[in-house]
Amino acid sequence: MNQLARNRILSSSLVSVVSFILLYAGVRFLLDDQISFNNILAYAGFSLLIGVIASMLYLFRPKISLSIFLAGLLAGFVSMYRAFLADQSGWGDLAGLISLFFFVLLGLITGLIVQLAYYLYKKFAQERIL
Repeated sequence: MNQLARNRILSSSLVSVVSFILLYAGVRFLLDDQISFNNILAYAGFSLLIGVIASMLYLFRPKISLSIFLAGLLAGFVSMYRAFLADQSGWGDLAGLISLFFFVLLGLITGLIVQLAYYLYKKFAQERIL
């Protein structure tokens, strides 16, 4: 196994495990909810999806989009925790999870758009020089 494949698997695993732990800890300890087996499967599925996205972004070497995606993931977890802690009406759990999904999606889309703009800029800048 070459170094690129090893790094890709490591990044995917690390992102998946960290996102699962953050999601589980937020719901279990901040909301003080009991977690069922179906919840654990949903958290694992979401974490696996996030890990696969990070792995694909790492595989194709778009460092800009991977960085923006990870920043969106971090902002999503911060927003989720803030909504969990500021819950006064009982809707904080739903609002926190929706904000997590929103920031992850926003980070992915923004990262891909910025990466595409950077690619097009480099392509047209090289054509002008030639």
